[in-house]
Amino acid sequence: MKKPKLFTLCIGCLTLLACGDSNKGKNSNEKLGQNEKNKSIGVHAYIVKPESFAEEIEVPGNVIANESVEIHPEMAGRIIALNIQEGKTIEKGTLIAKLFDGDLVAQLKKLEVQLQLAQKTEERQSQLLKAQGISQQDYDISLLQVNNLKADIGIIKTNLDKTEIRAPFTGKMGLKNISVGAYVTPASVITSINQTNVLKVDFTVPEKYI
Repeated sequence: MKKPKLFTLCIGCLTLLACGDSNKGKNSNEKLGQNEKNKSIGVHAYIVKPESFAEEIEVPGNVIANESVEIHPEMAGRIIALNIQEGKTIEKGTLIAKLFDGDLVAQLKKLEVQLQLAQKTEERQSQLLKAQGISQQDYDISLLQVNNLKADIGIIKTNLDKTEIRAPFTGKMGLKNISVGAYVTPASVITSINQTNVLKVDFTVPEKYI
């Protein structure tokens, strides 16, 4: 009967020891948590708000005309008239210079007379063809003559237009490089025209800023 009492007493002691250790651990954890709460943490705060940002760089550049061309004749010839006032603004299509065109005018008149005669011949040949008085080949020859003369007249008129040198656009005239009576070729520079009502800035930006 004594042995069971001793066993019960030992169990009771172990239980008390376990509870005591548990309370110690609980108290230690509570103290550690309290210490952590008491520690302060430093925080840096910044207020963010939108602001405009612009980076400026200085680069060398040149102010140039929006359009600038040298005026050359399209064909060779002698200058018989000039309309160049240096520094003056002229309108597009204004006559700047005139080349001698006497030989072209004479050729044009000659061809126009030949065309009139050829057209009359072609009309007669057409009537004969309808009456079967000539062959189709004979009529075609007269018609070809008319068409060839018309083509030659077109070439002469185109060359006559080239004797008149006009401003390609509205702008300010440059220096006069020739005088009346001078013989010019397509390589000759008569003057220059600069469109200054609109200007452009020519400059280079370093790659690191692009």
